Amino acid sequence: MLTTPLLNTQALTGQTQNHVIALPLQPKLIHQQALTAFQQLQTRAKQAGFNLDVVSSFRSFEQQLSIWNNKFNGLRPILDHDSQPLDHAILSEEQKVFAILRWSMLPGASRHHWGSEIDVCDYSALPKGYQLQLIPQEYDEGGYLASLSAWLDDNISDCGFYRPYRQDLGGVSREPWHLSYQPIAASAQQAFTLALITDTIRNADIQGKAAILANIEQIYTQYICNVAAPD
Repeated sequence: MLTTPLLNTQALTGQTQNHVIALPLQPKLIHQQALTAFQQLQTRAKQAGFNLDVVSSFRSFEQQLSIWNNKFNGLRPILDHDSQPLDHAILSEEQKVFAILRWSMLPGASRHHWGSEIDVCDYSALPKGYQLQLIPQEYDEGGYLASLSAWLDDNISDCGFYRPYRQDLGGVSREPWHLSYQPIAASAQQAFTLALITDTIRNADIQGKAAILANIEQIYTQYICNVAAPD
């Protein structure tokens, strides 16, 4: 049985790729020790009639920083709780920070840095020409991916995965597409300290830095640590 080494600071914050490996036949990266388990889950999904496609997996610090800064600067939409665009122009810097955090984590604080997190869908279940939005309505009853979501409910734990955002706990919005490989995520979560996140933000070229640091303890408690436990 493989033991899961603790991720170092660079890996925890997405500033190295030494802990990840490419998924076969697609340009997506995943933690080396999560690869076999995810391939097993894909095989089981295929046997049940689903294609378990990877929308996003490992994201580097730079990728997460680009997402954050583009949202903060109004180059990408900031969504409200109901997945509707907010008026960027009327938001204060603090309001922008907390609105972005509902759907996008701070660079350096994203679980996707660990390589243990995978956003999934079944592209074959979508109508021709439809562009996936990654909103809960697509995975809820009546949505194009509802059948896949129900299958995931019953099967992911057998391969070591769970959904950290299966409920809205008042922090990150519900993300039924987000799977986490528990053997890696559990140890990474323990090492994801407030001091590590604070130092990473202080050294980053991030928009809204003053507002982030002024609220960093609340952000850490409400958005970074506030996730559902495995079933």
